[in-house]
Amino acid sequence: MSNLLDNPTSFGVNMPKLPALNTPLLQPLFDWDVVEQELTTFGPHAYGDVKRWKVIARSGGDPANRILHVAPKSYQIITNAQFEEIAGDYINIGCEYVDHGVFNNGRQLWIQLEYPAMLKPWLVGGEDEVKTYLTLFTSHDASMVLKVLLMMVRPFCQNQFTMIRSAQDAGFSIKHTKSAENRICNAREQIAVIGDLARQTVESFDLLNATRINISENRKFFIELFEMKKEIRYTRRNGERIPSLQPEYSGKALNTLDALNDAYNDPVQSNLGHNAWRLLNTITYYVDHGEHISESRREKGYHMLPTGGGTKLKFKAYKKLLDKARYDSIINADWQPSGVIG
Repeated sequence: MSNLLDNPTSFGVNMPKLPALNTPLLQPLFDWDVVEQELTTFGPHAYGDVKRWKVIARSGGDPANRILHVAPKSYQIITNAQFEEIAGDYINIGCEYVDHGVFNNGRQLWIQLEYPAMLKPWLVGGEDEVKTYLTLFTSHDASMVLKVLLMMVRPFCQNQFTMIRSAQDAGFSIKHTKSAENRICNAREQIAVIGDLARQTVESFDLLNATRINISENRKFFIELFEMKKEIRYTRRNGERIPSLQPEYSGKALNTLDALNDAYNDPVQSNLGHNAWRLLNTITYYVDHGEHISESRREKGYHMLPTGGGTKLKFKAYKKLLDKARYDSIINADWQPSGVIG
């Protein structure tokens, strides 16, 4: 799980680094904000404002005046200043600033905090360190609601795991509606719940660490996780399509399996046993550091945003491995990470 905190450019956009603060933010984190504008059409037969719709655009910064979204007029924007104010609320109750950044030219923003008084480093299996951060996300293109999410980081191997909660969980989400300003206050009450969620998540990591998985089962797990399927494949010979003699995996699937096997055997995993915890770290390492992920996908938040495909893949692996851990362990058969909602 990746501590990209030491390299903010890995999140997508290089932002100025600020010192850790234990008071409300002393300076703006973002050098731009968003404004609402009328949506106007231009054409040979029509000109004028479009009813019921408006433009959400950048104001200041680079690139300035870029349109981020076209939204219904009922859409309630949450400005960068309001977003920073929420971060300030957390800082007021003991959190410390860590980092911040943007994806997609400002369509999505994040601010990362830590809370030393409650969210202390954990040891999985008594020896593998995991650190805990709060990550606040918001968007200016309606791609996601304002969220406060728990991010677990394994500093040793630079892998990260974002705990996804249900979008209907009002305690962790603030919707972009006209009632948004009233619900901003709810975010100020979440720190204790986040702390409890962190404890429960580490409990589940301990269960994964205690669940041994024979290395011969890895390939089957990868194939099921990525939903790879064997099919009749065709090659061209002398202008003719020649079918394979039997169903087989695609070349892309075979390359993915090789990359996953390399991630499993990477030296950063060498201190882990052959267990479900190592398999989870294999997936997070593959997503966070795999050469198959293009820079443009990372700039769009593939590996970090709650809506990113890489984040969803990590959580899918976590749920799959946790189900197996529960099933395989009679002692822990009734164990549940309460508060973790898939």
